[in-house]
Amino acid sequence: MEEKKLTNRQIQAINTKNRIYQVAIHLLEKKGYENITIGEICNNAGVSVGSFYNYFESKNDILAEIYKRADDYFRDEVAQYLTSSHTLDQIIEYFGYYAKYNEAVGIDTMRQLYNAANNKMFVKKGRYMQTLLQEVIKKGQDKNEIAKDMTVENISEYLFIAARGLIYDWCLHDGQKNLPDAMNKFMKRFVYIFKG
Repeated sequence: MEEKKLTNRQIQAINTKNRIYQVAIHLLEKKGYENITIGEICNNAGVSVGSFYNYFESKNDILAEIYKRADDYFRDEVAQYLTSSHTLDQIIEYFGYYAKYNEAVGIDTMRQLYNAANNKMFVKKGRYMQTLLQEVIKKGQDKNEIAKDMTVENISEYLFIAARGLIYDWCLHDGQKNLPDAMNKFMKRFVYIFKG
């Protein structure tokens, strides 16, 4: 199937949205989420406030965009690479990618995400990142590799709580440890509580 070529207007819109997003992230890292305004984002991005509202409904949508990009990454990049034959190993792989992604986002942005008072995106239901992990867990339960005394959703929630705790600790220590290595060591021990 032939890919549709984007028009110049569509390319310009994508570039404008990305510029606004990148400037917002830079300001978020520098000043903190609570201390930046839409006007300041627009001024630094060289766009009007009206342009901002063409792409984002509010400043909170910048946070939502961070999570949308993470979900896109898990859909487009990670899902196809969870190849281990055993479910527990796939879960360890999954959280290895999760750690790498968080590390790539950067310590300054991650600190802000963990400090933003209105940030409920970590616990928003139905995100692709959660759905993918739940599919892995469900297959594991079907193969009797994962315990069935908890629901798929509860196991997923426990795993994310543990992983977010490790990332929060990484933030507290200024990113001094190698996050993927720390996640791998942690998950290799932690996942066995769910063994079938």
